[in-house]
Amino acid sequence: MQNTTTSSTYHGYTINTGKDNNLPCNTKTLDQLTDSIEHMISNHSKVLAVRLDIHSEKKSERTLTRRDVTRIIENTKRKINTKFKSSKNKPDLKVIVATEQTSAESNPHYHAMIFANGNAIQNGYSIYAELNNQVKNKLNTDNNGLVHFSESNGQEGIMIDRNSDDFEQQKNKVVYAGSYLAKTRSKEHNPKGSRVSSSSRIKKNNDDC
Repeated sequence: MQNTTTSSTYHGYTINTGKDNNLPCNTKTLDQLTDSIEHMISNHSKVLAVRLDIHSEKKSERTLTRRDVTRIIENTKRKINTKFKSSKNKPDLKVIVATEQTSAESNPHYHAMIFANGNAIQNGYSIYAELNNQVKNKLNTDNNGLVHFSESNGQEGIMIDRNSDDFEQQKNKVVYAGSYLAKTRSKEHNPKGSRVSSSSRIKKNNDDC
C-alpha cells in the first residue's frame, strides 16, 4: 500500500497537491526529493535543479523500459563527468526518476529531477542536451522531441544559492516543481511490481537509479 498525502506542505516545504488538495502525492518520492535537496545543499553552496521528461517515439515498436532509462542516466552522468575531469568543481549529479503510464495501451514515460553542483553547472540546458543525446542513441533515432525541458525550470533551471536572501524560497520552488514526480494520478497503469520512483544513492537508504 502506497503512503500518500494530500496536504499542501511536506517537511516544511510547499508541494503541489492541486488547487483543492485533491491530487495525492506519494510520500516515498517526496522523501527522496527532500533528502536529495538537503544532501546537495549541505555539500554545495549552489545547487542547480532541472526537471526533464523522457518519452518513447509514438509510432515505433521500440519502447523505453525503466532499465533503459537507468542506463541512459548512467551514460549521461558519465559523459558530463568526463567534461569536468580536470575541474576542481565536480557536477555531483543526483537524479530522481518516476515512471508514468496513463493507460493500459499507452507507452510509459518518465519524469526526472536532476540536481547538480551549481558551482560546476549553471545552465540546466547542458544536462538536457546530453540526456537528449543519450535517448537518441538508445533508440537509434534523430528525433529531438523525446526529452522535454519543463516550463518549471524557467530558461536555465532553478538555482538554489545558500548565500542568497531568497534561499528558502528557492528551495521551496524546487520542491514544488519536483513534487510533480510524486503525484499518484496517471500512475494507475504502471507495470505491476514497478517501483514508485527511484533516486541516486545518498547517505540515507534510497533506491538507486
